[in-house]
Amino acid sequence: MSDESRVADLPETILPFEGYRVMFRHIEKRLTSLELTVAAIETDRAVSEEKRKFMVARFNQIDTRLDKIDGHIGRLVWLIIAAILGGLMSFMMQGAVLPH
Repeated sequence: MSDESRVADLPETILPFEGYRVMFRHIEKRLTSLELTVAAIETDRAVSEEKRKFMVARFNQIDTRLDKIDGHIGRLVWLIIAAILGGLMSFMMQGAVLPH
C-alpha cells in the first residue's frame, strides 16, 4: 500500500471512531443526568421519611394528649353526676319532698 492510499483511507477509519466518541459522550451525559435524578429522588425519599417520622411522633403526642383529655372529661362527668345525686339526696334528707 502506498502512502496515498493510507491517507485516502484515513478519514474513513477516523469517522467511525468519532461517531463512537460522540455516542459515548452522549451516553455519558445521559448517565450523568440519570445519576443526578437518582440522587434527587433519594434525597427526596430521605426527606419524606424524616417528615413521616416527625408526623408519627406528633400524632403519638396528640393521641396521648387526647387520651388525657378523655380521662379528665370522664372524671368531670362522674363529678357532675355525683354532685347532682348528692344534691338530690340532701334535698330528700331535708324533707322537702315529703309533706309535713
